[in-house]
Amino acid sequence: MRKLVSLTALATGVLLLLVPRFILPACEYEGYPRMHCSDTARAEYLVGALLVAVGCMTFFAKSLKLPLIGAITAFILYGVAYQLPDSIGYCRSPRMPCTYGMVPAVRVIAVIGAVTMIVAVAGLVNLFRRKGNA
Repeated sequence: MRKLVSLTALATGVLLLLVPRFILPACEYEGYPRMHCSDTARAEYLVGALLVAVGCMTFFAKSLKLPLIGAITAFILYGVAYQLPDSIGYCRSPRMPCTYGMVPAVRVIAVIGAVTMIVAVAGLVNLFRRKGNA
């Protein structure tokens, strides 16, 4: 389970760093002027960097408690990543790249990461209980 938490946080963190800029860029990077979606993209960079840090932390963890804390932290960060476009804002026009590219991709990444972390937390709690009773 430690590896699941670590690899999921690292992979989704890297994706949140790359998607808003290179893979499915925000409007600013497609030649449009700077708008709210550019601020959302920068906020997603921060969430992605924090997820990479959580992934590295859990990868080198020695105890069972640290991956559990990392999984819960990552789950909260996925919720933040999902909510950021609505909180900060993005272009609501269907012709803008952030609407048909960046925002749906970020939300899919956040949902997949959150579901994976729910499974990991359940497995870690189960493992933690078995180790505690043994």
